[in-house]
Amino acid sequence: MKDSDLISKKSSSDSENLVKNKVPEMPKDKRTKAYKEWVSKYGQEVSDSSEIPEMPKDKRTKAYKDWVKQYGDSTISSGKPKTKSSKKESIPKKEKYTFSDLVSNFIEIIESNEWFNRRKEIEELRSKINTILKSESDTEKIKKERSLFFQTLKNYSFKKKKYFKELNSNQKANLEKRKDLIEKIKNLIIVDQNPNKLYSDFKILKEEWHNTGQVPINERNNIWETYRHHVGKFYDFLHLNRDLRELDFKHNYEEKVKIIEKAEKLDKLDDIIKASRDLNDLHRLWKNELGPVAREHSDDLWKRFQDASQKIHSKRQNFQKEIVSIQQENFRKKEIVISKMKVISGSKPSSHNEWQNSIKEFDKLKKEFQKIKNLKRNYNKKCWNDFRIVTKEFNTNKNNFYKNQKIELKKIIDIKKGLISEVKNIINENKIAENTSRVKAIQDEWKKVGYLPRKISNSLWDEFRTITNKFYEILKSGAINLSKDEQKAFEKKSKFIDSIKFSKKKYTLDDVKDFIQNNLSEWNKLDNINLNSNNILNNNLNRKIISILRSLELKNDEKEELSFDIEVELMKGNSKEINKKLQFLKRKISDLEDESNQFQNNLEFFSNSSTDNPLFKNVSSKIDSINSRIDFWKKRITKIEKIN
Repeated sequence: MKDSDLISKKSSSDSENLVKNKVPEMPKDKRTKAYKEWVSKYGQEVSDSSEIPEMPKDKRTKAYKDWVKQYGDSTISSGKPKTKSSKKESIPKKEKYTFSDLVSNFIEIIESNEWFNRRKEIEELRSKINTILKSESDTEKIKKERSLFFQTLKNYSFKKKKYFKELNSNQKANLEKRKDLIEKIKNLIIVDQNPNKLYSDFKILKEEWHNTGQVPINERNNIWETYRHHVGKFYDFLHLNRDLRELDFKHNYEEKVKIIEKAEKLDKLDDIIKASRDLNDLHRLWKNELGPVAREHSDDLWKRFQDASQKIHSKRQNFQKEIVSIQQENFRKKEIVISKMKVISGSKPSSHNEWQNSIKEFDKLKKEFQKIKNLKRNYNKKCWNDFRIVTKEFNTNKNNFYKNQKIELKKIIDIKKGLISEVKNIINENKIAENTSRVKAIQDEWKKVGYLPRKISNSLWDEFRTITNKFYEILKSGAINLSKDEQKAFEKKSKFIDSIKFSKKKYTLDDVKDFIQNNLSEWNKLDNINLNSNNILNNNLNRKIISILRSLELKNDEKEELSFDIEVELMKGNSKEINKKLQFLKRKISDLEDESNQFQNNLEFFSNSSTDNPLFKNVSSKIDSINSRIDFWKKRITKIEKIN
């Protein structure tokens, strides 16, 4: 059996006329293949028959649609087409939109990516706008909106022309491509090549055919019939080589089984509309993209596919019967969602966080509303109208809140900028010490000021943090309450500390002592400032030189001795620091003497004969160590007393 015959046999669109024992209408165009087949089957003499054929029972078939188009939807018993109903169609209530709203909606739809699929809406809006333009007076606002409308209408006309021009051009190109593919298939028949190679070339051409887009509608049937004809001739030419035939049959069998399995799974889908669309796609694949299978499998596969399809058709029919109750239920669901939206819209939150929560909840309800589909047209209009009203009310309340928030935000920004300026003035006026508590209070006030958007808040916080850090750095450095001359002296001494370096690679202890003495001499030549700042600078110098000593390869006791000498040298002239250091050392000596006396008392428990006792020796060594440390600290006290 030819591939084209098998396809034709199983195609739902090319099935035999469902009206049995009745002569169908003779095709009018005598040039078509359909006309020739009609004449061949029924003869010329019955063409004038006025008998109306029986109406097909299955409303889903092409035969039923053709019958209704030709004879109307009257019953068979009447024998007459159904006349147009004299009952006036109900005119939908006129929606109350302003002229500006209609023009804005008109522009929005035309400028959207979905403009082509919404042409019906565009034409309805166009009609309404034209009606208003005829009745409205020419105000400035109307003139402006009219100009926008006609400009957009001009753009819309240009887009349509461009779209259909491109569509027509593409379809013509596809037609030429399909004609070229048919010529290549025709040429395969006269090529003297290996059948395997010919079949491979044919499969490539067949794939290209199915990947080629639509052609002009008036050429579709002819080009398809021509293609099927030459495909059949190609199979005849090959005499359907058994190996290749079996291979093609096997491939088609596997693909058709996959299609059947997909069709059977559609029965489990809850969305019957989607299941019906997917089933139509599977029928298209079965008809257009797959060839025949072995004769023994053909009927079984088709029956299985039809059984799976019938389940979906039955569900679709039941769905159509229940559609009214489903639509009412969907309407009820949408009404519930709208009532929830009205509650949120009427709550009017009083803070930013509350508004953000309300916006999230409102957006969830909007998405839920949009997911509910399949309503009667009048119900759908009512729901959408209520939805637009409550959404507009919510957005108006939200915009009013944030408009007032801008005024409050400006007040908060001014307060925070005022706190920043106050800290700056304290630094500029060099009133650091006496304003420490005030700066702390300013930091507390900053935390208590109200909410600001994150971007503005972060910007102000960075500025505030920088200026407060500068305040505390000055406070910590000691450069506080200084005159201009003292400020210069402070900066000079700070730079001197930063410049101290020890660069010798080979050195002795004397070299290090000379280095320290030279730097201390230079330091003492610099101008003095107030005692507090001077102490801070001396400590900074001491830390800098000690850090250099730690990096040198000296003995630990040498490093300690040099560090103490630096500390003593920097205490010269500062009786307060000297007395503080002396008291510290004397406390240390007193603690050590107490510890030594305790061990001395412990020795009294030992007799003279116990000198060889290990415990006695241990206590004695500890006493010697303590006495050695006491002598060490006394020598340091002596050094300090010499400079006092």
